[in-house]
Amino acid sequence: MISRRNLLLGAAAGLASGTGVSYAHYYEPTRFEVTHPRIRFFPEKSTDAPLKVLFLTDLHYSRYVPFSLISQAIALGLAEKPDLILLGGDYVTFDMPLDFPAYSKVLAPLAAYAPTFACYGNHDRPVGKPRNGYITKMLTDAGITILFNTSTRVSLRQRQFMIYGTGDLWCRQCHSEFIPPWRDDALPRLVLAHNPDSKDVLRKSDWDLMLCGHTHGGQMHIPLVGEPFAPVKDKRYVAGLNAFGKRHIYTSRGVGNLYGLRVNCRPEVTILELM
Repeated sequence: MISRRNLLLGAAAGLASGTGVSYAHYYEPTRFEVTHPRIRFFPEKSTDAPLKVLFLTDLHYSRYVPFSLISQAIALGLAEKPDLILLGGDYVTFDMPLDFPAYSKVLAPLAAYAPTFACYGNHDRPVGKPRNGYITKMLTDAGITILFNTSTRVSLRQRQFMIYGTGDLWCRQCHSEFIPPWRDDALPRLVLAHNPDSKDVLRKSDWDLMLCGHTHGGQMHIPLVGEPFAPVKDKRYVAGLNAFGKRHIYTSRGVGNLYGLRVNCRPEVTILELM
């Protein structure tokens, strides 16, 4: 079986004549786009300004993604003055010795600015494994609250809603039982799940909006072809805001990358404006 790494590197080589390896490796992975998707989330209409949620995912601290790039994404996000911060998993790529205490200091400005919650991704390893323990300590030392198949009630600017954070799908730790298929209140429900394919596990649960990463937007967008290397079964949810019945899924292109490559797929700092 051809690995995703070989597919990406092979595609980069094939596109080199049109886009240039230097562009794909040195330029585009650092060229952040700050997006502002506006989403109807609260049942009652309000004349107040939308609630701002900074969503960062797939940071992938590694030999290809230095602290400076992650700090740049954080600075861009905090400059938007978010009310809430959510992190969507895949904080590292275990491809070199990692300085977790230093990483905590890089992430600390997030929780110092606003309430910050996080879920795990597949690169963070299954909960219970030693390497996941490093991720857990790094996040908690930065003041970040981890949601692992659990929920929390949030009250911000006189608006209340529920956040449900799942375990990772590929780690076989994404479960639906903690999100009831009914409601005993009128609170909107936001799900934080690393992989958009998690929607199939959570199909019968009652929620309104799911925030995901994992895909890196495909990491390479090929004109007239699309994103053939996106690591999801359902390619409809590779990037951006998409309907799932009456619900919605937002998939960020993410901050970092694998193997230092992006083609026609800029990294993303997401500012969701929830109305």
